[in-house]
Amino acid sequence: MKIGIALGGGGAKGMAHIGVLRVLEAARVQIDLVAGTSAGAIAGALYAAGKSPDEIAARMRQLRLSQLLTRDRTGWGLFSTDGIRRVIETEIGQTTRIEHLPRAFVAVAVDMNSGDEIAFDAGSVADAVCASAAFPGLFAPVQINGRCYFDGGVTNPVPFDVVRQRGADRVLAVDLGADDPVFTVALPHRRHGELIYRLLWAAESQQVVRVASRAIGIMSRQMRMQKLKQSPPDVVIAPQVQQVGMLDLDLAAECIHAGEQAARDVLPQIERVVKSPAWWYGAYRWIVRIRGRSVS
Repeated sequence: MKIGIALGGGGAKGMAHIGVLRVLEAARVQIDLVAGTSAGAIAGALYAAGKSPDEIAARMRQLRLSQLLTRDRTGWGLFSTDGIRRVIETEIGQTTRIEHLPRAFVAVAVDMNSGDEIAFDAGSVADAVCASAAFPGLFAPVQINGRCYFDGGVTNPVPFDVVRQRGADRVLAVDLGADDPVFTVALPHRRHGELIYRLLWAAESQQVVRVASRAIGIMSRQMRMQKLKQSPPDVVIAPQVQQVGMLDLDLAAECIHAGEQAARDVLPQIERVVKSPAWWYGAYRWIVRIRGRSVS
């Protein structure tokens, strides 16, 4: 039986994925395939490369916003994805390819010209992750083989359908509820002296930025609801991180804890799903679809 997990986008909220993976490993739930969007692609790539949840957590706790946000010189975004690229390349190598990872991995992005959703399952890991995480306006689009790509969350915030399409028999989905992306939800006093936070706070206060963020959130939510009807996951894990801002990297501990708690809450359901005989579970899903309900 092939078990896959979809890791959703949400910026700093994505550190909750670490907590989810930690609980799954402790429960000996073997993940064969990881598909990620945006922050989920970052965590998913590191996990697919063989990094343990503890190793990923240690790296994320070291990460500073000034390291992640590097100046963009193209004029297509406030920042480039070079900081994200450095994280991936430092951890798993500059030339590592998706097809050579120990665990199957897919990163979801959007082709800026055609508007098509692209699922990268081969090629440079760093390129695919950067493309998937290039949130429009904040990060400049990423060029790969002459095409430009940006954040997959615009069309597929939690790519559980991609996991199903890649042949997973059981599909787990981690939904961070990132419907209304923001730069940061709060600006604690200890951040006031940091130029990068002051700039972001000023940007977020502009109505045009809030309108754009709201529009992307609405679009993503509609796409997620549509995909839920077409190809629902078997279990949804929903960490309570809605109040964490996109760039609140200093809330890593809180996010990881939220991921652990959410996974523990549905662990009996996960174990029931992954241990069910294939014939029984296939019949169960068929009955559920006939009745017009989603599997939970």
